[in-house]
Amino acid sequence: MKKLLSVFAVVSIISSMAAFGADEKKKYAEGSCCAKAEAKGEKCKHPCCVEAEKAGKMCEKCNK
Repeated sequence: MKKLLSVFAVVSIISSMAAFGADEKKKYAEGSCCAKAEAKGEKCKHPCCVEAEKAGKMCEKCNK
């Protein structure tokens, strides 16, 4: 019984991680330089956006 509960707990954790990971895509502000670059399949090359990307964030200056 303990083994079954452990398996269930691991499966639950993995499935919840997958569910949250699916929404991880960044939502850029409509019309921003980042959104325009993403529409072209590129990354924004503005220095402020590049720095934010390195930090794992979204540029707050361009995506208000």
